[in-house]
Amino acid sequence: MNVGALCSRRPVTVSAGTPLSTVVELMGRQHVGAVIVTADDRPRAAIVGIITDRDVMRAQLYRTADLSRLRTGDVMTADPLVLDELQPTDTAIAHLRARGVRRAPVVATDGSLVGLISVDDLLGHLARALMHVASLSCTYPVL
Repeated sequence: MNVGALCSRRPVTVSAGTPLSTVVELMGRQHVGAVIVTADDRPRAAIVGIITDRDVMRAQLYRTADLSRLRTGDVMTADPLVLDELQPTDTAIAHLRARGVRRAPVVATDGSLVGLISVDDLLGHLARALMHVASLSCTYPVL
C-alpha cells in the first residue's frame, strides 16, 4: 500500500503570515491537530512548514506572547518532512521515524499537495493488516 491511499485528502492549510490565533480557531473548527503552512495563499503554493497543537502550546509557554501577536511562520516547524503519494507505507514509516515526527504532508509527483499522513493513519492500516493475519488462525479446522 502507498501513502496516497492512506492519507487524509482534506489537508488544512494556512499561509506563513496567518496570525497564530486564527490557526488555533481553525484547528478547533476543523478538528485537526496539524495544519500545513504554505508560502502564500495561492493554490499550489510551496509547502514551507507544518504547525501542530504542540507547537502552539510551546509558543504560548516559551514566547509568553499573545497568540494574536504571533504569526504562524514564527512558531511553525520549517522544512517539514514531505512524502510522495506513491511511496510505500514502510518507507513512510522509516522517514517519519528518522525525522522523529508524527505527521507529514503528502504531495503528488508534480509537487502539488494532496493530503496529510499521520501515525494514526499508519497504525490503523497496520492494525487492519494484523487482524487479517490473525483471522487466518481461525480458518483452519480444529482436529
